[in-house]
Amino acid sequence: MGIGRKFFTVSGLTVVSRIFGIVREAAFSHFLGASAEMDAFLIAFKFPSFFRKFFAEGGFQSIFVPYYTDYYSSGKIKASRYFSSRIFTIIFYVTVILTLVVFIFAEKFVSIMAPGFCDDQEKFTLATEFTRIIFPSIVFISLSSVYSGILIARNRFFIFAIAPALVNIVLISSLLLGKNILPPGRSVSYGVLLAGIFQFCCFYWYLKTRGLEIPLFSRVKFTNKIRHFFRKLIPILAGAGVAQINVFIDSLLGSILPTGTISHIYFADRFIQLPLALFGISMGVVLLPEISKKISQSNSDHIINIQNDALSLTLRMTLPAVVGLISLSYFLISILYGHGRFSEESVRNTANILKIFAIGLPAYVAAKIMSFVLCAQKDTKTPIIAALISIAVNVILSLILMIPFQGLGIAISTSISGFVNFYIMYYRSCRSTLIISGFKKILIASIIMFFFLELMKILLIKSANDVLLQAVAILVISLLGMGAYGVSLIFILKDEVAISCLRKLWTKFS
Repeated sequence: MGIGRKFFTVSGLTVVSRIFGIVREAAFSHFLGASAEMDAFLIAFKFPSFFRKFFAEGGFQSIFVPYYTDYYSSGKIKASRYFSSRIFTIIFYVTVILTLVVFIFAEKFVSIMAPGFCDDQEKFTLATEFTRIIFPSIVFISLSSVYSGILIARNRFFIFAIAPALVNIVLISSLLLGKNILPPGRSVSYGVLLAGIFQFCCFYWYLKTRGLEIPLFSRVKFTNKIRHFFRKLIPILAGAGVAQINVFIDSLLGSILPTGTISHIYFADRFIQLPLALFGISMGVVLLPEISKKISQSNSDHIINIQNDALSLTLRMTLPAVVGLISLSYFLISILYGHGRFSEESVRNTANILKIFAIGLPAYVAAKIMSFVLCAQKDTKTPIIAALISIAVNVILSLILMIPFQGLGIAISTSISGFVNFYIMYYRSCRSTLIISGFKKILIASIIMFFFLELMKILLIKSANDVLLQAVAILVISLLGMGAYGVSLIFILKDEVAISCLRKLWTKFS
């Protein structure tokens, strides 16, 4: 199975997962709105969300997969089982200890994560309670990452890609089933814990039924290979921790700003996570085993070609997503979130933040791919340096811009720091030459698409009288907009990559 086919398999399943994610966010906005309860839940949810991003979507997989592949590809099946089991056991002990510490000192943890809550007793009490409920889920999230790492290394992408959909179903169910029993914040907090356990059980079942090796608890023994693994992992963990400072800064500053700011930033960010997962994370997951094999064969030219092809392909899909999010931001937020406890003012604020986040989307996607490529080459230094500098930029700009622009200022600083992060990784990666073929053509086609969407908005959306008609209009406009982009790229601008993809699709389905 080629890279393109693997990518579309993972991204296709990711679409399903993210659709359930959108339904989940709509349920959040309906039952919780941009309220003190929602702000408190989001603070409690930050750390488990970080562990999920680090282990399931980020640094851990980029180190674990190459090491596991070294064992498996050389036929050392028993050694690969010992290696994964020892990593599994160490992660278990570390996360359990961390969970106990946070559970005992939850008040201190909340006061650090959201100092602005200290002056609001309702928010502080809720955030402390939700933290104690949610935090144990990191144990199951982290252990699941070892299972999913084995699946990625063995090119079994299905359960890995569909797992977030199952998690979202559990969260949605917790709100719907618990609405008459518990307050919505407490109900969804228990849902997060149950979702972590459920995901762990799903991975275990899949490995067992497919006859794949299952890492289990073992005696902790720090062999040379284990030590070397953690020497590589610790910088990645530090880099992810540095990157998490961005999240911490958003939470810290958002807790000082008016109630609802944290929620506005969160709901806007959820829209960005869809194309980021589709194009950045999905491509990175597919690239990991491919690049690991090329490295074992000392084939550096192929690595560079794979990197550039991945960036060129994803940019062709990312820029139209940027255009769509900027043009349709208000209507998207209004249709999905503008009901229940989510007010019209919250819709406008969230839509404005979404536009700013969308501008930074190409940088987020490209940085994610570059990070996977560099880590697969076992270069852990460059992503950390890039993260440190981008964090500094984010801190300085946030402090300057939050006073005049409030939540928008935080969004602007986050987007700018994303471009800084990507540029530094590219600049310091002297082993590779970045070539994005047809960039000017992609940009021109995106501009054509933007003006087309603005015209269609006038003709269709503003004439729709209710939410259902507006939703249908948004769907039709989005499809027509993608069609206009594709026609511009293929027939007007004669883009070679787009034409090649069209020919492959025509050959496959004709």
